Amino acid sequence: LKCIWAQNCRVVSTVSMVESAKIAVIAVARIADQAVLATCFDTGASSTEKQSFESAISSLLARSSNAYPRWKDRCECDGCDGTVFVLADAQATCITAVGIRDPKFPERVALQLLRECAEKTYNLQGSDLTDAVPNSLNTALRKPLRHLMKTYNDASVDKMTKTQEQVDALKGVMQDNVKKILETHVTLDQLQNNTQSMSSQANQFLRQSVDLRRQVQLRNLKLKLIVVACVLAVVLYFAMPFLDF
Repeated sequence: LKCIWAQNCRVVSTVSMVESAKIAVIAVARIADQAVLATCFDTGASSTEKQSFESAISSLLARSSNAYPRWKDRCECDGCDGTVFVLADAQATCITAVGIRDPKFPERVALQLLRECAEKTYNLQGSDLTDAVPNSLNTALRKPLRHLMKTYNDASVDKMTKTQEQVDALKGVMQDNVKKILETHVTLDQLQNNTQSMSSQANQFLRQSVDLRRQVQLRNLKLKLIVVACVLAVVLYFAMPFLDF
């Protein structure tokens, strides 16, 4: 039972390591003859995964014939959900490649890893890079490549990404606040426009009321004058015989 339990623990540990490892492979290749000088795979990588990443690296090597210093490129893997990033060194002698399992892994961090890998490779094997035969630097570069893989598998290495996420979140809050302020401003403008419109309508109604009152007064005055004229006419009509007499 203890033996079975230990085997199960090793299996669970291996599965957890595969799930948590974002970097599947780091490689160094020479541009001139497209020779792969060193390759370091994650210990949990399957044979199918290795073939997929190796095929992607070969495809990128074929594109690197006209590479210049700090040339970069990327390629999606066919047999797995992975991406390979490559970067030429400052001398355009070699390219460093990294295979990433995590689709959300930032390209900026991958290029940072490749720059560091290129610097370490040149510092350790600079004089041997032009003459080394394929896969001859596996032993010499295994330790630094594994160290890079372990370092960049740690999520805390990308502090800038976390900072950027916090900035984006803060930006979203600020945008929401500005939107609310603008909506409030629009509401105030609408209220002000409605108030001005109501004030204009009230003034117009007041003017119309004054005009109507004047018209009514004028009509009443005309009516009174007509009545007075009629009364005078009747009085004169009946008074005319007496005046003639």
